Amino acid sequence: MKMNGKRLLIVILTAFIFALAACGDTKDEEKTAKESEKTEEALGDNTEQENQTEGEVVEEEEESEDVSFEVDDSTAPEDQGDLAVWFEGDFKVEGNKILLSGKTNLLPESQLALNTDSVDGIIIGGNGFGKVEGTGDFELEAGVPDDFKGVLHIELSFESGNQAEEITEHYSEGITGNFARVYYDSYEDEVLSKATFHKTIVFDGEEQTFAIEAPEWNIPDDLGDANVWINPSVEKFEDYVVINIESNLVEETFIRATGSIPNYITTGFNGTAYTNPDGSATIYIKDPEKDDRIKDLEKYDIKLEVDPADGNNGKQVKEAYGEMGDKLLGDLVVEQGEGKAINQKITITAE
Repeated sequence: MKMNGKRLLIVILTAFIFALAACGDTKDEEKTAKESEKTEEALGDNTEQENQTEGEVVEEEEESEDVSFEVDDSTAPEDQGDLAVWFEGDFKVEGNKILLSGKTNLLPESQLALNTDSVDGIIIGGNGFGKVEGTGDFELEAGVPDDFKGVLHIELSFESGNQAEEITEHYSEGITGNFARVYYDSYEDEVLSKATFHKTIVFDGEEQTFAIEAPEWNIPDDLGDANVWINPSVEKFEDYVVINIESNLVEETFIRATGSIPNYITTGFNGTAYTNPDGSATIYIKDPEKDDRIKDLEKYDIKLEVDPADGNNGKQVKEAYGEMGDKLLGDLVVEQGEGKAINQKITITAE
């Protein structure tokens, strides 16, 4: 059978089109296969990277170290600003420094002082100052000369009159509690309140620590009465004679103790103190028995004297006993100049 030319041309074109379609399908399949391979390779690479990353994290965790840190959990006392003032804390004596770290319920920004005094005289430049933080915490530092050794009086104090105006006003009604004391401001001619802690130590260059402890007062019923009584006792401590006094003298009364040695004209055997809220006081004087210049000592006297007219006494003393002591009564009263004073003699037998 013979095909005409036109029909033959149609058959050839149709065959050619099927051939082209078959080639296209093959290329698409190859392209799809290649893209699938690339996708699998990419997924494999990602898996390896993830495994590598995990490995690196593990390695870093193995090489990590503990970090030193602190959480500040300090809070202000619930009674911050209360007139019943308290202190707590610890002293550390290190080298020639007295370091104090503590807490109080005083108002923030209250100024504190840390004072040091030798029994034998004032230490120049031995005081430190600081302020109360918002949490009630405080740190203070005081010092003594490098070569100092001996009995040392240490005092932590807050004086209500030596503050910013708003703090002075806040405590103007008077501080209360076991740490409360009064003091005389001669510039203002006022008796003001303060909060203090006292401690007497032997400073010997060795490290020592001690804590703030609230004092306890045994206040007599007749405290401040014009009929004055004094009950002294004596003990030896280091190179000193220590006179412990119980009395009904009003708080912050100035007392002087003076030694009198038979057959000797002496100076330096004396001491002073102010009475505590309960009329008690402690006075240190050098022990005459340990002075090589004094020979054959058998007995000696120590005279206790209270003179209301003494410039060291404040307004409260003069109000209780008179400007010149003219209100004073009792067996211990002596005439002195234009006024009266209190004298009591203690006789000590040498050992």
